[in-house]
Amino acid sequence: MNYTEFLATKAKQAVDSGFDHDRDKLPPMLFEWQKDIVLWALKKGRAALFEDCGMGKTPQQLAWAQAVSDREQRPVLILAPLAVSEQTKREGQKFGIPVTICRDQSDVQSGVNITNYEMLSHFDTSAFVGVVLDESSILKAYMGKTKRMLVDAFAQTPYRLACTATPAPNDLMELLNHAEYLGVMKSNEALSIWFIADQTNSGTYRLKGHAAADFWRWVTTWAICMDKPSDIGYPDDGFNLPPLDEKDVILPISEIAEDLTEGMFRNIDMNATGFYRERRFTQDERVRATAEIVNATDEPCVVWCGMNEESEALRKAIPGALEVKGSDTPKFKEDAAMAFIDGKARVLISKASIFGWGLNFQHCHIAVFCGMDYSYEGYYQAVRRLHRFGQQSPVTVYRVLGSTEQQILDAQRRKADLLQDMHSSMADAMREVQTQGLRGQGFKLDVTKQTASAPNWLKEETA
Repeated sequence: MNYTEFLATKAKQAVDSGFDHDRDKLPPMLFEWQKDIVLWALKKGRAALFEDCGMGKTPQQLAWAQAVSDREQRPVLILAPLAVSEQTKREGQKFGIPVTICRDQSDVQSGVNITNYEMLSHFDTSAFVGVVLDESSILKAYMGKTKRMLVDAFAQTPYRLACTATPAPNDLMELLNHAEYLGVMKSNEALSIWFIADQTNSGTYRLKGHAAADFWRWVTTWAICMDKPSDIGYPDDGFNLPPLDEKDVILPISEIAEDLTEGMFRNIDMNATGFYRERRFTQDERVRATAEIVNATDEPCVVWCGMNEESEALRKAIPGALEVKGSDTPKFKEDAAMAFIDGKARVLISKASIFGWGLNFQHCHIAVFCGMDYSYEGYYQAVRRLHRFGQQSPVTVYRVLGSTEQQILDAQRRKADLLQDMHSSMADAMREVQTQGLRGQGFKLDVTKQTASAPNWLKEETA
């Protein structure tokens, strides 16, 4: 067996395993392009929706889940980030889709059910005919325990849907993990076709340049990737983002050492692991500046921080602010999110790791980052809780940093440029193909086009 023949045995495409659904039975409040996507995903049976924040992934997944449950007369489970369940239930009420919030299997009802990822161990996954992963970027880690658990737990589930924003530029492996979760192709098999080891970054892979177009076309056989309706041939009416103003508040921080026994200047270590030392050093100044910004307005504000010490200091400096920490109970976190959304709390203080995914804070148009880290995805997602389609006001984001921490902003800007480049590449490669796919015309993968030489270890394994 030669290498091309080996690839041909591994090259699997998404096979339609769903059903045709009556368009008129979908919720009438869906946009026509959203109906196209839901009908396509129902026909696929197992599909992914990579759509930008505010595109309406929640009503789409609810419509998909209801249609699957109605057809099969069995329950469907939605897995969502913490504190998203109540918001999803409210969205279901708007679209006429009942949603049951569950803590364990005894709570499950017929129709659409939702729980947090953290609760999955309390459920019998074989009881569900369909599953939806809301914010499915949780599949990110290539060899991660969470990815493996979800892939294994739902390997026999007939209908599967994954919904999240498009991946970050260094997270193409996230796409492969989605393909494996959906049962299209195992991650390691896709690696052997389209990726090579990145010699400049040990343990990572990059997409082969000559294979990029076919890779993105293959993705369109099981996923829709879009930033706006025009990506699939519809007008963008109503889907234009308001202005985003990112204001950098740089505070002067002394570099002179307090203890001169080790030299005149402090050893400022801003690498990805050592910058927390400097973050603690600048904390008091950043908290003071953040509180001044928030206390100077009566508008709703969300304050993002990174450490418990910051969170506690901010709560003390901002009267009436609602603080949410990782150690708080799931119920407290859910209630806090709803209190902020409902206007019962003007200021919410928390971490992007807690509330940065899945929630809709469109009522708020001011965010303050009391310090930042190197995770561009975390920053992007936190901003998009506010700056998303449907936001009626210009959004202002304050980034409060010490002068010794400015290189974090430089790193974030580079990642933002990479993300934009990747989105452009994806759009160019996929726009025509996925639009055709929504209209019933498919793409056939031909691995004989992949002419790159095989790695020696793979040749040996397949000889």
